[in-house]
Parts: sequence; C-alpha cells; structure tokens
Amino acid sequence: MLLTRFGQDRRGGVAPMFALAIIPVIGFVGAAIDYSRANSIKTSMQAALDATSLAMAKLAPTLTQSQLQTQTNAYFQALFNKPDAKNVVITPTYTTTGGSQLVVKVTGSVDTAFMKVMGYSSLSIGSSSTVKWGMNRLRVALALDNTGSMNSDGKIGALKTATKSLLTQLQAAATTNGDVYVSIIPFSRDVNAKDIGSYSSNWIRWTKTNSDTDSWDDNNGSCSSGWGWGWGGGGSNNANCSGTWTPDNHNTWNGCITDRDKNYDVTGTAPVVGTAATLFPAEQYDNCPVPMSGLSYDWNKMNSLVNTMKRASGVAQLPSAVLPPTA
Repeated sequence: MLLTRFGQDRRGGVAPMFALAIIPVIGFVGAAIDYSRANSIKTSMQAALDATSLAMAKLAPTLTQSQLQTQTNAYFQALFNKPDAKNVVITPTYTTTGGSQLVVKVTGSVDTAFMKVMGYSSLSIGSSSTVKWGMNRLRVALALDNTGSMNSDGKIGALKTATKSLLTQLQAAATTNGDVYVSIIPFSRDVNAKDIGSYSSNWIRWTKTNSDTDSWDDNNGSCSSGWGWGWGGGGSNNANCSGTWTPDNHNTWNGCITDRDKNYDVTGTAPVVGTAATLFPAEQYDNCPVPMSGLSYDWNKMNSLVNTMKRASGVAQLPSAVLPPTA
C-alpha cells in the first residue's frame, strides 16, 4: 500500500531519474580523469621519444638494425619512467632513401580507473618522432686553375692543400657512399678530357666549322708532294701544305679540348651528334693539364689527381660553361 502510494506520487519522480542519470555522469567524469592521466603519460612519452631520436640519429648509420633496436630501447627506457604505462614497445627504422632518416615509434597502454564500468579496461597510447638529415645527393664540380699564373707565391701548392681539405670535409659529410659526388677539372687554356672519354667519343669535333680558322685535323698530320712552307715540299699544317695533307690518326690525341663555338661556349646545351657547333673541339695543346675526373666518390683517386696537378703556361681560360658528358 505504501509502495503503491509512493509510486503514484509525482513529487518523488526526480529521485529515480537522478538515480538513473548518475551512472553515465560518473562514467563521463571518470572518462575525463582517465583520458587526462593517459594524455599526461603520452606527453612524457613524446618528450623522451624526441630526445631518443636525436641521440640515435648520430649512431644509426653505424649500427645494425639489431644494435639500433637495443640501444634505442635502452636510451628511451632510461628517460621514460612512468610505471602506469604498460606494454611499451619502441621501434626504430633507419633509411637512406632521399637522404638519411630515422623514425622511432612507440606504443603502449594505460589501465583505466573509472572507464572500466563502461567496459574499457585500458587506453592505448603511442607516438612517433622523425629525424631527417643529409641531402638527396650533393654534386660538386671543382674547376681548378692550373695556368702559368699559379707558379708564383706558392699558389699551386696552396690550391692543392685547400682542395684536399675540401675533399676531406665532403667525404665526412657523406653518410653513405654516393651521398656526395665530386668532379675535378684542372684547366689551363684547355682541359684534358682523356679520362672521361676516348678519341672515338661522339662529343669530340675534329674538323673545323665556319667559325674556325683550323682544326685538329688541320694542325696534326703530314704533308707530302708539292711545295709549301716546310722543307721537302711539306707544310707544318694543312693551310701551309701545297701538296697532299694527311691528318694524324685520332688515337694520337693528347686529350685536350677547347671552347665550343659561340654561343654554345656559354650555354648549357648538351652536345648533339650531327650539330658540329655543339661539339667540343679537340686540340693538341702542349701544356694540357692533368686529366679531369668525372663525378665520383673515389676519394683516394681524387686526392691522387690533385697531387699530380702542376701549373702550365698560358692564360686562364676555362673551356665552355658546359663540360663533356661523363658517361
């Protein structure tokens, strides 16, 4: 009878509604507390992770994956001291594609205190940190003056010392072979391209064009029959030969090339077979410098090349803004 009257009394309707509402209210308040605690742990995790990534980036190129895993885990655990974080797993990944990169990821969980009543016994936490350094690939071309002007005041010696110092720095900057490539171009009036091609290379020109007064074929050969400037009816070049001029075999070329025709001497146009003005004129220059080297990371070979440099006579004139292909 009493219960019936209580149930029919509208003045008591707030009590059962409050009793039903208090459960989700407590759940939401408890969820906020659990999330706040998990977020605090994640913030500490991120700080420890960033410090670990920076420290491991210095060592990663020299470690195996197993060594990297062990040292990364030890470093992180020394910085991250949160007993509430469970099942913590840290994973480092080092790559060299497109430059050096270390990615360190960490995952874990935090047990809940209030959200258990809502069916959630734990919250997952995790983060990652990425460190990038280096470059896609550095290409350096060193055009080194080997002209007669380098003979005074120890200039050629100073040039060798400075060049080898730069090579040492570039080698140290390369994390792996191929990060840095260097080409070395000693020049006087000409450059020596013999080591990056041969007399049969299709980017070399042997005959003259309309802008030339002569060519390699005109200046290197022998004259027979007739009368010219030389004794016995022979001339010293094609222009002075009154008989038959026979160019030397191109395999006697010493490797020197000179400026291309205007305006190809100041443009980046690659040599085009069949277009003579784009090709590099061969020249048998007596003061040809030591052979240039194409792009390479053979540091010992480059240092040896620098050691062999010597000054030549002639004016400083780097032949063309575009050097021959290095294939």
